[in-house]
Amino acid sequence: MKLRLGGPAFALAMIALFVALSGVAVASGIVPLARHAITAGTATNALKLGGKTPTQIKAGLRGVQGPAGSQGPAGPAGPAGPKGDAGPAGAAGPQGVQGVQGLKGDVGAGLKIIGTVASVGALPATGTTGDAYLVGTNLYVWTGSAWTNAGPVQGPKGATGPTGAQGVQGVQGQQGIQGVPGTAAVTVHTQSYSLASNGEQLFTVSCAAGQKAVGGGFDSNGGVFNFDTKPTGPDDGWSIDLANPDPVTDSGTVYAICLG
Repeated sequence: MKLRLGGPAFALAMIALFVALSGVAVASGIVPLARHAITAGTATNALKLGGKTPTQIKAGLRGVQGPAGSQGPAGPAGPAGPKGDAGPAGAAGPQGVQGVQGLKGDVGAGLKIIGTVASVGALPATGTTGDAYLVGTNLYVWTGSAWTNAGPVQGPKGATGPTGAQGVQGVQGQQGIQGVPGTAAVTVHTQSYSLASNGEQLFTVSCAAGQKAVGGGFDSNGGVFNFDTKPTGPDDGWSIDLANPDPVTDSGTVYAICLG
């Protein structure tokens, strides 16, 4: 078995004890030295422990890390965050299929031609929706808040139709009484005219002196039509009220058939 000797402090303590037993004078100098040795040894041992007590060192010791424990339960949901910015618009989708046709609507208000006035200013202040008046060759219609020009009511002149079949000869009438021999001759008097687009004008053709008008008429290079045709007051000529619905100026001839 090995004998373990103490450190320097132990040796000094043993020397001090020996001297003390030998004499008081020597012991008085040795004892403080022994105390210093013990103190010095204690300080050296304290430095080796890092300035900590054994209890403190024990508390600071840490063993090998153990295995990870099982996952704990989920915590409560946190408060809702602020609303994010709107994302970019997506691309347009494909066109959908055509829907089914809807039901047929109700019949609209009809058109009712009330009459004819000389000018737009002569139209009534108000009317019923669908009321219409002729102003010259144009038709003005009440639309609910105002009179609206619907344009000319007469279309362009159509082509001449085919000649109809000859009718059955009628029964011969009774012979009339013989008239007074006359000296008058039938003549036709003419007058050229020109009528602007959408214009209206009264034209009169006079007979020769002493003649009486028995008829009259007109021709045209366009769609001109007449509102009225009649002999003059003293029957010495023929008057015709003509209108031009075409977008250009039309012209022609007015004539009177005179007798005498």
